[in-house]
Amino acid sequence: MNRIAIWSLSASLLVPALASAQQPLDLQMPAQAKPGQCYARVLVAATYRTETVPVIIRDAHESVQVSEPVFKTEVKRFQVSDAYKNYVVTPPTFRTEQQKIVVRPAHERLRASPAVIGTRPVTVVIREPRLVWRPGSKGSEVRRIDAATGEVFCLVEEPAKTAVIQREVQITPAQVSRESVRAIEETIERRILVTPPSVREEYVKADTRDIRVQTLVEPAREVRTKVEPRTGTMQRQIEVTPERYEWVPVVCVDTAEGKHSIQAVQRALAARKLYNGPIDGVIGSKTKQALAAFQQANGLPGQGNLTVATARALGL
Repeated sequence: MNRIAIWSLSASLLVPALASAQQPLDLQMPAQAKPGQCYARVLVAATYRTETVPVIIRDAHESVQVSEPVFKTEVKRFQVSDAYKNYVVTPPTFRTEQQKIVVRPAHERLRASPAVIGTRPVTVVIREPRLVWRPGSKGSEVRRIDAATGEVFCLVEEPAKTAVIQREVQITPAQVSRESVRAIEETIERRILVTPPSVREEYVKADTRDIRVQTLVEPAREVRTKVEPRTGTMQRQIEVTPERYEWVPVVCVDTAEGKHSIQAVQRALAARKLYNGPIDGVIGSKTKQALAAFQQANGLPGQGNLTVATARALGL
């Protein structure tokens, strides 16, 4: 098995210009560095865990129901004419009076208006805003340079990731209005004897009338029921470890042995269908893309840099 030599003309290290916002870059050289070795500062991505958090979908409110008043109906007998004596020759004389009787008393009727429920959008934060390094020189004023490739990175603010949910809210509460209902009356005429007959007496019985009368037994009432709030859940990402930089040993590319090592890496990447460029011993854009794809697939740090761990994973 071939092994890649980690040689260099000097003990210089590849040091980026700035650090991430989560962990300031320590410009101290790695303690384990020795003359002739090369190191690179590589970005280790942040890790997250997913939590289920509760959200309110509909507010608590009251539901109102009303009942109609209850009446009891009775038949009552009212006297509409007095008893009297009638005479054959001289009839009696009468006067009449109007009398009002209440057939249904005044009462109240209740009318319920249900609560009005509407919806409104609510923005929920899934991931907090963060600062990350991105390629390019126009992202911000804070920059760093990759000493291996000369590529410029800018520290830019990545906005928070949010989601919008529809939440039911109470616009107006349930209400009850009261309506007064007038009593129902009926007018009857009553004959009152003024003068009795003067000749022959004739007895006339009193006249009565049966009338249906309603009596209030139970007034109208309202029943309020508390409706509990409706809740749901959503997924939210919580940062476990922040984005950080670490020193990793890399292959020194400024020697003949380093060039041969890079050629061996290019052949290994080509055998894995990740690289289709020339076997020239130069870490160009295609080689960096192939290295980055291999590192991402195997959980290796490097972001396209040829690290010792990457070379070993390739079997070199």
